[in-house]
Amino acid sequence: MPNHACFRAGLVALAVLSAAASAASQPNQTGARASGPFGTVHRVTTPIKEPVLPLMAKEAERKTAADKLDTAGLLSSARVVTDSDPRMLVPPESVAALDGKDFTVAKVPPVIEFAIAPVEPKFFSEPPEGNKVGPWSNWSQGVYFPDTGKFYSSAGDHGGYNAHLYIIEYDPAGKTVRCLPEINKVLGRTPERFGDGKIHGWLGFYGGPHLWFATYWAKYPEPAEVDYATGYGGGYLMSVNVRTGEITDYGVPLERASWPYHHIDSKRGMLFAVGRTNEFLAWDMKTQRTRFAGYLPDGLEWGHRSMLVDEVTGNAYSCNTHESDPDMHFIKYDTARNRFFKLDCSIPKQQRNGQTAYLRAHTRHRGPDGLFWCVSQQGELFTFDPEREVIEDKGLLWPGAQTYVASLDRSPGGRYLYFVPGAHGGGWAEGAPIVQYDTRTGARKVIAFPFPYYREKYGYITGGTYSAVLDDKGERLCILWNGAFTDIKPNGKADTFGHCSVMLVHIPESERRE
Repeated sequence: MPNHACFRAGLVALAVLSAAASAASQPNQTGARASGPFGTVHRVTTPIKEPVLPLMAKEAERKTAADKLDTAGLLSSARVVTDSDPRMLVPPESVAALDGKDFTVAKVPPVIEFAIAPVEPKFFSEPPEGNKVGPWSNWSQGVYFPDTGKFYSSAGDHGGYNAHLYIIEYDPAGKTVRCLPEINKVLGRTPERFGDGKIHGWLGFYGGPHLWFATYWAKYPEPAEVDYATGYGGGYLMSVNVRTGEITDYGVPLERASWPYHHIDSKRGMLFAVGRTNEFLAWDMKTQRTRFAGYLPDGLEWGHRSMLVDEVTGNAYSCNTHESDPDMHFIKYDTARNRFFKLDCSIPKQQRNGQTAYLRAHTRHRGPDGLFWCVSQQGELFTFDPEREVIEDKGLLWPGAQTYVASLDRSPGGRYLYFVPGAHGGGWAEGAPIVQYDTRTGARKVIAFPFPYYREKYGYITGGTYSAVLDDKGERLCILWNGAFTDIKPNGKADTFGHCSVMLVHIPESERRE
C-alpha cells in the first residue's frame, strides 16, 4: 500500500484537529468546573431536577405495563435481589433438542444478583419535532476494576435533545447499583442543545481510577445542520474518576465525527476510535496529542464495530469493510510506524450460510495461547494470532438461531470464553443463555437460562447484551442487560429494550475449573 496516501491522510487530519481546546465551552450547571493541565475537570455537586412533563402515548403504555409486571418494585428502588434455582438450568423448548447434542447444561445453578439500573427519566416525554428519544439501552463493553472490586458499563436513552447518558457502577461488596453523574449535564448541555445518547465502545481504565470512554450521537446517519448549530461538534473523549466522581472532558478530537467503537492500550496510554463514517483516531492519552485522525488510504476502510488492540505490540486491528474487499481481510494499524497494512488473513465465512460478515466481538487481551478469540457478526468463531498474522476458523459459536454475539470475555487461565447469544434483544427466545465455551475441546455449556425464570418471578425479560465481563479471577460474570418489563406479543415477539439491568452471575466452582 502506498505510504504517501497514509501520509496525506495524516496531514489532512492534523490540519483539522483542535486537540482539547474545544473542551466544554459552556459552564457546567451541576457543579464546579476547572481547567486542568489537560481537558476540563467537572466536579459535580448537585443533581439537576428535571421538570415532569406528560409522557408520549407509547411511553405511557410502557409505564402501565411495567407497573403491572414489576410486582417486586425493582424499577423504582434499584434494589438488588439474589436468586439460585434449578429452574435456571431448564432449556426452553426452542433449544431443548440441542441439549446433550450441541451443548450441555451446568449441573449446579449459579447464584445471581440482579437489579434494574436506576436511570432517570425512566419514561419519556415528546422530543422536539423531527427527533426521537428512547429506548434506554446498553451498547458498550463493560470493565472490571480490581482495585475496588466494582464493575462498570453504560446506558443511554438514544436522545439528541435533552439526551441522557450514564456510566453505571455495580458494587458486589455492598450489593448496590448506581449511576455516575449524567454526562450531557456535566458538559453543560441544556435541553435546547443537541447531545450524545450513547457510549458504544470498550470502557477501559488508565491512570489509576480513571475510566475512559468516547461518546456517540444517536441520530443517523448524522445530526442535521440545525443540530450542529446548537453548538454540537461531535463525539467527546472523556474520563471519569470512579473514586471521586470527577469527570474530565478532553473535547471533540475531530469535528463532526462520533465514535461507535473505541478501545484503549492501557500499557502505552493510547486511545483508538473509529467514527460513524469510518474515520480512524489514534490519540495519545499521556500527552493528549493526536497520532492519527482521518480516513485510511484508498481501498481500506476500518470496520466501525470493532477495535482489537494488542497491548503486547501496541498495534490495533479490525476488518476491511471497503467494498473492494468482500472477504474482509484484517487491517493493522502499526502504531510505531503510523501506517496501515492489509493482512493476508480474512474473516471466515459462517459455516451454516456461507456468508462473510465483519468482526463484531473479541477478547480484550491475548490469552495464554497468544491468541485473540473473535466472532463475526454472523456468529462465526475464530482465533487471530497477531505474531503470525493468521486466522483459524473455529465454527459457529452458538448452535441456535440467535447467532449474534456482541460481547466475549475469557477466563484468566484462558480455557473458557463466556458469551450471551442474541445480542440485539432476541436472546430471550432461546432462554437468554449464559454460555461457557471450552477453548480446549470446543464444548459449550450453559451456566444458566435467565428466561423464563426472571419473567415469571419478576416480570422482566432479559433480551440481550453488549456487555459481559468477568472479574479478575474468572469467578463472576457481570452482564448489563437490555431488557424490559413487557409482555410477549401474540406473534411471539417482544420489545426487549427500555429497562437496563445489572446481573452478577457467580459461576459455581465446579463448573469453571481450568
